[in-house]
Amino acid sequence: MSIYTKTGDKGTTALFTGQRVKKSHPRVETYGTLDELNAALSLCAQAVQNDENRQLIAAVQHQLFYFSAELASEGDTATASDRKTITADHIHQLEQAVDRCMSALPPAQGFILPGNSEAGSRLHFARTLARRAERRLIELAEQVSVRQTLLQYLNRLSDCLYALARDEDQRQRLQQITQTVAARYLAASQNLGAPSPQTNNGELTFADVHQLLKLTVASALELSVPVVIAVADRHGNMIMTYRMPDTLLVSSELAPKKAWTAVAMKSATHQISAAIQPGGDLFQLEASLGGKVVTFGGGYPLWRNGQLIGGLGISGGSVEQDMHIAQAAIVALHLRNEL
Repeated sequence: MSIYTKTGDKGTTALFTGQRVKKSHPRVETYGTLDELNAALSLCAQAVQNDENRQLIAAVQHQLFYFSAELASEGDTATASDRKTITADHIHQLEQAVDRCMSALPPAQGFILPGNSEAGSRLHFARTLARRAERRLIELAEQVSVRQTLLQYLNRLSDCLYALARDEDQRQRLQQITQTVAARYLAASQNLGAPSPQTNNGELTFADVHQLLKLTVASALELSVPVVIAVADRHGNMIMTYRMPDTLLVSSELAPKKAWTAVAMKSATHQISAAIQPGGDLFQLEASLGGKVVTFGGGYPLWRNGQLIGGLGISGGSVEQDMHIAQAAIVALHLRNEL
């Protein structure tokens, strides 16, 4: 069966209700833009990673068919009771998706470039088509009666596509960070020597922790800088936190985070700073982990005989002072702060 009818060769097309209008008519222009949007959403569905996002896109694609059918009909036929139409429930579903995505995202700082991943880029492109469809619908509403629900739906849809784009960007960014951190661990693990079963190389002993505390306090007193000292085991669990008198209250939060970060990343905290800058391998790492990671100086992994045994975090002075205090203690205890 041929798909061409030749009835549109003179620049007109038939609406669902039989009337013929010019192909440039605002009604045709509007549902034609919805058709563009639907095709763009098919591309989005092939790229998104989250199943919930993919299912929502599929639902929206079906809803756009109802939407287009209503626009391609005149009179009461457009909203006949036996036809599916866009309802307030559909708008509510879009709003729920926006809330779901935005609640899990770090706050935006300034303008957001349209897409840092393939899925995000495609969704942002679809968003711009939704905005154009909304403008076309407003133009049509100046000539014919258009349900307010349709205008609301398109407005929410563009918001929803923005939220989905950012959600997909964030998910893929977290995946990249996970892969980068895993690669760092793998590289570090390949350089580690197996601990001797006769020694306790893999653990910080009570004597180690006691000495670290004494040495860091002594170094801090030499500089007249009160600090908080945090020591974590090789799994990132806190073994000890000590706050010297008159230390800043915020240091009680920062020192354990520095120790944890040093263990988690197997790297001194100041060495991570460059990697979290825009374009770096670990960009948005801090925001992605809810502020648990610290990327300025004062945190060091502790190594013995090539084995990670824990982490040390110092906070209270300047970054340089915190680093000096930590390094002095590590050297005095004959540990290493890097492989």
